[in-house]
Amino acid sequence: MRPMRILWPLLCLAILGISARGQTVRWEPAESGLSSAVALVFENCEPDGQPALPSIPGVRFEFGGQSTQINVVNTRMTRTVALTYRVRGPQNTPLQIPSFVVKTNKGDLRVPAFNVASPATPVDAIASAKLVPAKPSVWAGEIFRLDCEVSAAHRTNPRFSETFDWNSSPLVAEDWSKPELGEAFVNGERRIRLHFHTRAIAKTPNTVKLEPTNHVIAIQTGTIPFGLFAQPRMEQVSITSDQPVLEVRPLPAGAPAAFSGAVGQFKLTSRVVPDKAAVGEPVTWTLELSGSGNWPDLAGLPPRTVSSDFQVVQPKAKRTPAEGRLFDATLVEDVVLVPSKAGNYTLNPVTFVFFDPKSGSYQSITTPRANLVVTAPSAPAFRAPGPVGSATIPETGISVQEPPPAPRGPPAAPPAPSVIPRDPLPNAAPVRLPMDCAWLATAVGIPFAGVLVAWLALALQRARSLDPLRPRREAWERLAATLEHIDRAAPDAPPALLLTWQRDSALLWELRHAAPSSESLPNEAWANLWREADRALYGARSSLPTDWNARARAALVAAPVPRFQPLRLFLPRNLMPFAALLLLGVAFSLATSQAGTPGEATATTGSTDAAGAYRKGDFPAAERAWRQAVEKSPTNWAARHNLSLALAQQDRTGESAAQAAAAFVQQPGHPAVRWQFTHSADKLGAAPADLVGFANPGPLQTLAGLMSPSDWQLVLIAAAWILGLATTGFLFRAYGRGPARLRWISATAAATGVLAAVGAGLSLATYGMAADRDAVIVARATSLRSIPTEADTTQKTTPLAAGSMARNDHEFLGWRRLRFDNGQTGWVRREDLVALWK
Repeated sequence: MRPMRILWPLLCLAILGISARGQTVRWEPAESGLSSAVALVFENCEPDGQPALPSIPGVRFEFGGQSTQINVVNTRMTRTVALTYRVRGPQNTPLQIPSFVVKTNKGDLRVPAFNVASPATPVDAIASAKLVPAKPSVWAGEIFRLDCEVSAAHRTNPRFSETFDWNSSPLVAEDWSKPELGEAFVNGERRIRLHFHTRAIAKTPNTVKLEPTNHVIAIQTGTIPFGLFAQPRMEQVSITSDQPVLEVRPLPAGAPAAFSGAVGQFKLTSRVVPDKAAVGEPVTWTLELSGSGNWPDLAGLPPRTVSSDFQVVQPKAKRTPAEGRLFDATLVEDVVLVPSKAGNYTLNPVTFVFFDPKSGSYQSITTPRANLVVTAPSAPAFRAPGPVGSATIPETGISVQEPPPAPRGPPAAPPAPSVIPRDPLPNAAPVRLPMDCAWLATAVGIPFAGVLVAWLALALQRARSLDPLRPRREAWERLAATLEHIDRAAPDAPPALLLTWQRDSALLWELRHAAPSSESLPNEAWANLWREADRALYGARSSLPTDWNARARAALVAAPVPRFQPLRLFLPRNLMPFAALLLLGVAFSLATSQAGTPGEATATTGSTDAAGAYRKGDFPAAERAWRQAVEKSPTNWAARHNLSLALAQQDRTGESAAQAAAAFVQQPGHPAVRWQFTHSADKLGAAPADLVGFANPGPLQTLAGLMSPSDWQLVLIAAAWILGLATTGFLFRAYGRGPARLRWISATAAATGVLAAVGAGLSLATYGMAADRDAVIVARATSLRSIPTEADTTQKTTPLAAGSMARNDHEFLGWRRLRFDNGQTGWVRREDLVALWK
């Protein structure tokens, strides 16, 4: 019990030592590595709410986050809470954060002063955004231009986003345009500038403070060491534009009674078709209103008045906005009039009243009067009985002679119906992407590399068999084995072993005599050995001297034979049996390896919803669904074909022809695909230069149209392998290996490979640029620009016709750089192009 009495006080003191700790609050450099990042550290306490930091003129604290950490060292536990801030000052010079008092859960604590080595430059000083209305004052409902400009210092290596957040309320605005990149100097500093623009209207008179735009850009705040190199440290910052004030004036008083709220510039036309009709025949009276204005607020066209002698059928008016524009549209209203009485009628003029913001006054447009002649329905004429070639006038009863009818020719077939889009195709598996030249050359060259390896192996074997030192070398090895047997049989060696030794010794020293003597040997050591072997064989003494075997071994070691030289395989007599044929194969490989372009097979499925929408006549919905399928799998030829049909139904001829060309290149053998390609190219009046011949195919186009370029590349690779195997067969026969029929098998394979290679090479050449995986077609007539921007009006441009084909070799924001066969390059918007394979 006494030890426990001593232990309890010690344990209590340890617990008090752990729990009893001081509370402090201090500034420390943050661990982010930035000199402008600091942390407000609460040790053994927590902040009571958000700390009230001291106010320093021109300095802003940006909160970065909060972290908590617990450390236990030598039974002492410390709990810290760190609030991270980024300090931004007016200049990149050191500053001091003064001492201040902060509230914590342990009471008020004083934070000592702290020196910040290098505060970060304010975001406003290196990046900014501004919103600029074209006019400070507009009429209610007037269309005005609104520009947004985002810029950042060039030294920060900025990375912009093409989208940003903006609440257009209380304005009604179109979508922002694609960004235009430029440069400018602000206060002597070079800046990268991104420019957007849109159009908007304000419906209600008032003084409007526009909502700001919010942009997120990445700027370089320093570098991160990485061994001998360094990489930029990028930081995302948020930029908010200014909020300009716009005065929206009310429209002038005294508006005409017919004014319905239209503001802008408009045009009204009237058409009556036909202007002469019989009773009961329909007459269409069309009013068309077009122009730029506050179309979202327009309810419809002015009412029309007609005589009660007409039955009126008035379908719903059709409004068609311009693509991508909210305030440019056309409103067409057809009224069908069915007259019930004959007579001359006048269709009254129609007046449309609108406010013109340019002149600041109310304007009216009036259509001219239209005259309509309605005749009585024609009565059927009856032929009275009479002689052939006569006719009777019903009113007078007078019969008059008629000329005999002209003889009729044979019946003619009715004309064929005009060409219209066919039904969409069902889902189909995607095709392979074409290979690029490097991969294709590698695939074609591998079999010929195998031929080279086989040739060298056979040449090496031939060099060994034709080596002039081979008999001496083999004799030397047999002599070594014979001496081993003699050593085991000593002292009385069998005569057969001695005869074997003499025969191999003669071969070693290339003695041509049938019974060589000791005098013909090259040195005295071998001569003595030979004489002693003769005495053992033919003399009275049949045994060898005791040291004979040791002397024979020493003599053999002193007479080495040079080893085989592998380089002898390159001697003409070893290579010539097949050198000419190999050179021919290498030349053919080099020629055919330039004919194509590697691919990745992808897979996707079509959209049954798109086919349903197409059959219901909802062509825009079908277009969207099939376009998504093409974006997901660009080599889905069926989706491209169906997308071409949906675009053709909307009279978007250029885009339809481009998608049809892509589907044809990917699947030229399908009849429906070929038909749509020919029809769309004929309707556009143009086709890519390399594909023009496929509209009226000749022999080469017929051959190439059997398969797509990616399939022809596989044929070319297969032909190279067949030629490689055939060449290897010829090689074996040239070196005397393999059965005799191998020569004929190789000849048949070689002929097949040559025909396949020639067909594949010609087909790929016929496709031309269309076999390139980076090929694109211009879908809409546009301009080829020198630089990727529409802001610079001084740059050189040239017209670019729909149907032109080029290679896309570079991308920049929404622009693509094209390279044509003649070396010309230029920039085009991405939406004006259709990629054939990607």
